[in-house]
Amino acid sequence: MTFQKNQQLYTLTGEAFAFDHAIDGTAYVRPMIVVTYQSGYGDEIHEEQVTEAAGHFVAMPSADLFTSPPVGLVDSEIQAKRKELDELSASAAKELKQTKAELSKVQFDLSRSKGELDRWMDQHRPLIDVGKLMDGQTLYPLSVRENPYHKGREIPRIPSMRNAGILTLTSGNFEKGQPWVCKQYASDTYGSSFRFFDTEEERSAVISAEFDAACDHFRAKPDFDTTSYTTGTTLHYGTLQRWVEAHPALSIPDDIEAIKAENDAKKVAERKAKLAAELASIDGGVVE
Repeated sequence: MTFQKNQQLYTLTGEAFAFDHAIDGTAYVRPMIVVTYQSGYGDEIHEEQVTEAAGHFVAMPSADLFTSPPVGLVDSEIQAKRKELDELSASAAKELKQTKAELSKVQFDLSRSKGELDRWMDQHRPLIDVGKLMDGQTLYPLSVRENPYHKGREIPRIPSMRNAGILTLTSGNFEKGQPWVCKQYASDTYGSSFRFFDTEEERSAVISAEFDAACDHFRAKPDFDTTSYTTGTTLHYGTLQRWVEAHPALSIPDDIEAIKAENDAKKVAERKAKLAAELASIDGGVVE
């Protein structure tokens, strides 16, 4: 078999050589050896191992040299590579698990901090609003609450700002060890609580959401009364009409209007039947 110069050859025991030349069936080869190179920068030293041909020759029969390593050696190299790969995979999995744990902790801390900030912003909203007002910012007040009688949503109203208490401290008595407490909401001229919104759109969105909640409450127990003096204590159709009068941008939903029309038609039919029966009893006959 003819070999090329510097071609890597193997013996049956797995030794590797670099071919140089051959004479009369004797090959002159250089053993493949592992050489360690060092490089340094400051106090750091970096080592790199490479396999290369030695500088001396070894003579051996050409018939004892082969172009590929023995099967046993190949299998052992494969096993070694698999083991190295498994170790790298295990190390990567460990690092990934650690990274995920660190990320989860960061996300938890971030969520907790955001929650604390939201609670602080909500608790100190009057103080923040005062700062905005002092900076000349236009804010939009609105009073919303649950109706104490029918437990539905009360018609939101824009409070009177005359003598309004925007930042109010209560319960303070340092001599008795009682701290001052800042009220979470501002109060209008009549003592009703309200809050400010940064834009008119935000305030309108709250009014719309409150009206939707009132309509849902109405759908659960429809009442088509329209008596004006009970709109403050009863959530009936007349109350929804008052909502629309107070906030013209609102409109009573079509499904409620439809069942209102059905209810009106039913009452008209009942009234006609009642009148027909009364006329029949008066005339002593059937009225066509």
